[in-house]
Amino acid sequence: MIWAFAACTVPELGPELVFPWAYTPEQDLEAYQQVRWETETWDPLVDLDQALLYAQKSLLHRPSAPAESLEHFERMRPAIPPLADGPSLSFVGDVMWVGANWAHYADDVAALLDGDLRVGNLETPVDPNQSSASAALGLYAYNAPPELLDGLPLDVVQLNNNHTLDAGDAGIAATIAEVEARGLGWTGVDRHAVAPAGSLSVALLSYTWGLNVRDETSSHDLFVVPFGHLGEPIDLTGLVADVAAAREDGADRTVVLVHWGFEYEYYADPQFLVLGRAIIAAGADLVIGSGPHVAQPVEICEVDRGVAAEVGVCALETPAGEPRTAAIVPSLANFGASPSLSTLPTRGGLVVTVSFGAQGVSGLGWAAVGQTVGAQGPFLSRIEDLTADPEWAAEEERLVALLGDGWRR
Repeated sequence: MIWAFAACTVPELGPELVFPWAYTPEQDLEAYQQVRWETETWDPLVDLDQALLYAQKSLLHRPSAPAESLEHFERMRPAIPPLADGPSLSFVGDVMWVGANWAHYADDVAALLDGDLRVGNLETPVDPNQSSASAALGLYAYNAPPELLDGLPLDVVQLNNNHTLDAGDAGIAATIAEVEARGLGWTGVDRHAVAPAGSLSVALLSYTWGLNVRDETSSHDLFVVPFGHLGEPIDLTGLVADVAAAREDGADRTVVLVHWGFEYEYYADPQFLVLGRAIIAAGADLVIGSGPHVAQPVEICEVDRGVAAEVGVCALETPAGEPRTAAIVPSLANFGASPSLSTLPTRGGLVVTVSFGAQGVSGLGWAAVGQTVGAQGPFLSRIEDLTADPEWAAEEERLVALLGDGWRR
């Protein structure tokens, strides 16, 4: 049985993009493992059965994947090159509403973000004019105090994600003002960003699968691409044009930040393997994903090097004919978790640093962080400092098995 891939409108999908071409769907999945919010096919206030299943999924997760994906990543893990010298960027995933210790929760892990440019996804408005109490704006709506920004070890924040409109357009305006007041760069609302990373000029192009607030509109362009819609074409025209424009404007490297994926799933769905390859084929050097709230394994991709795609090998040939190496990091999980996320895989996340050489990505390194609660409230620690607790020790072991240890820092 052939897996149903979404067709991307551009670039055209050759066989090297749609790899491994056919998937054997997983058998005997529980109902909760199959429900996905990002498909935008159900409403939690109407479809209560789906909402209950989704709550179950948030606790139990989906650790499996089609056999072809499992084999692919088993072979891919040892192929990921470790971090090398040269300009580098550090990335974290979702910065969420953490509840307390706002300005200091990340102090103990800030040193892990040692890239020349540090980027993360701000998955909450920070509007001082609206309540930041839990669920004050809705059951799954966030608004954090601006103090959250004070301790973030970041240079640029992605602002477009499914929570961007939680506090309305007023929240967007206030968030931009608070971000800029602290000297942070931002991308994903009405514009993309270009920032320096050592000797490189790096374009940071940012897109989101959609918005939780589905009955409101925004006056802003939030660069919505419905990545999670299964069984229909995904229009990448605007994204591809943005990548081309960034290269034409002189960006040395192009990073595409995608808030996408299916929540609580330990492997990217084949849909996102296809989309990731299409984005790389369009000219991106690096795809960095957030949104699933759990870490997912990484791919290194050889472009225009005459390498054949096969299980364990991401290889693309493009009309540009410019040999380069790219990478796809589909999900970094969380860098500060909402208290509603109670499982260890969602109370932690990755810091991934990527180095660049003359022909694109030269290496990657990962470190894991975990969130616990102290006297002042939530705080992040290196996961290796939490392993006296057997549950955190087991989580560290799971991450090493999932990601591979050859490129761990």
